Amino acid sequence: MVKIIAILPLLKFFLYVAVIVFIIWFVVWIFQSQKERNILLKEILNKLEYLENIKKD
Repeated sequence: MVKIIAILPLLKFFLYVAVIVFIIWFVVWIFQSQKERNILLKEILNKLEYLENIKKD
């Protein structure tokens, strides 16, 4: 029983570290998703501009 109580502060520390790592991972994931989204939107914009230029000619 005493050993379990002695481990609790260590488990608490690992829980805090896990939460911080999860938050950092989530922020990085969001930035990567937004970057991919922006790349796709730029490709779509380029294709639409190309089609618009073809219609004008």
